[in-house]
Amino acid sequence: MNRNPKNAFGRRQSCATSSSVAASPIANESPCAEGLSGSSGEAIRQTKDRVEALGFLICRLDELRQMAASHGLEPLGHLLDVAFTESCDAIRRERSRAQSEPADAAIRADDVS
Repeated sequence: MNRNPKNAFGRRQSCATSSSVAASPIANESPCAEGLSGSSGEAIRQTKDRVEALGFLICRLDELRQMAASHGLEPLGHLLDVAFTESCDAIRRERSRAQSEPADAAIRADDVS
């Protein structure tokens, strides 16, 4: 098995960075949809799918912005950085929403007034 997978540009495929471009600020966070209870299965599946898609996009955008920076493509690097930042914000919002839904459901269940 190939221990050092390469992308089409001959670079290692990895979210870990060793360049001067900042690493993903969400790299050590766990997926939010795991372990949720009290929510509908469809909502959990949609949230998990969105978080997985955002995670994939974040990793690829990080690779692309590193590549742009290494080749001196500053305008393109800036656009990729904006997309990367927005993706990180979107995944944080998804995780926050997913974590607050079980708490909201518990409050509604307790409120029988």
